[in-house]
Amino acid sequence: MKRITTLCVAATLRVAAGCAMFACAGVHAQESPEKFYAGKTVRILVGYPPGSTFDTYARVTGKHMAKHIPGQPTLVIQNMPGAGGLNAIATAANLGPFDGTTMALSNPQSTTAPLLDPASAKYDPRKFNWVGSVASETSACAFVADRVKNVDDMRGRELILGATGASGGSAMEGRVLQAILGFKFKIVTGYPGMVEVRLAAEKGEVDGQCGLPGSTIKTDLWDQWKSGKIAIPFQAGLIDNPDLVGIPNAYQWVKSEEDRQVFRLVYGPLTYMRPIMLPDNVPADRVAALRAAFDATMKDAAFLDEMQKIRLDVRPLSGEKLGELVGQLYATPAAVIERTKGFVNPEVK
Repeated sequence: MKRITTLCVAATLRVAAGCAMFACAGVHAQESPEKFYAGKTVRILVGYPPGSTFDTYARVTGKHMAKHIPGQPTLVIQNMPGAGGLNAIATAANLGPFDGTTMALSNPQSTTAPLLDPASAKYDPRKFNWVGSVASETSACAFVADRVKNVDDMRGRELILGATGASGGSAMEGRVLQAILGFKFKIVTGYPGMVEVRLAAEKGEVDGQCGLPGSTIKTDLWDQWKSGKIAIPFQAGLIDNPDLVGIPNAYQWVKSEEDRQVFRLVYGPLTYMRPIMLPDNVPADRVAALRAAFDATMKDAAFLDEMQKIRLDVRPLSGEKLGELVGQLYATPAAVIERTKGFVNPEVK
């Protein structure tokens, strides 16, 4: 009788343990985003150092977004500079964690890097859960005004562009504009940063620079432009920057469809200039919760007021729309992608 009782107790314990296990699994599967995020810490990885514009966007957005996430978790910024901003997004994509506690904000060109520089970008942006983008941008070239005032001044003469490196934004965009629109540029590389390029322009070493986001013009060059010290002959992008009133968009001058496809592949990512992503395999309800929190932040009066005070643009794009745009870029014909690789990296033949 004692042995039977022992067996019955053991069996009962096994059944109870099994029931408990399944019950816990059920509770976990049904755990709401509010319960999951309560007491958690959420990270936004930033592909640039503290004090950069990307870092500022992340910190201000994260500060206000935290209160809109169910459960109100602690939200922290972790800077992970390197590889032109790719470190942060590659870390989130490949290392996770994949539970909705790690996001990344990086250069928008990180979305096309797997197409144009696959050796450096080991991830697939089409699989990301895009949360949204805080701002849409166009790019621009800026020149010392006593040398260039408008597009007519640029035609038929060689202009010297300053750039950081052969694969940097200023050099790359200079090559694209030269090939597609016929401008003549001599590109001088080796400057530590774009601030040094601007100083070189003031000294007469170069005529100007390309690859300037509208936000950089607004925060760093606004007074010089408005006072007439520098000229911005055109902007370049798939949209117009409302702050650059009266500045034509180079996209309207592109003639052939293949050139348009190259232009879209190069400048299209600026439409989502400050993209925030979640990696693949994050539970759908948490993705939805973070997207809703982002959308609410973009309408938050305190957030908008703070961004206005520091002169940073807010032209948001939803995560769903951002994902659609990324998918469209990946539909670019292979021949166009190969041609564009030569603009991004002049060593690619």
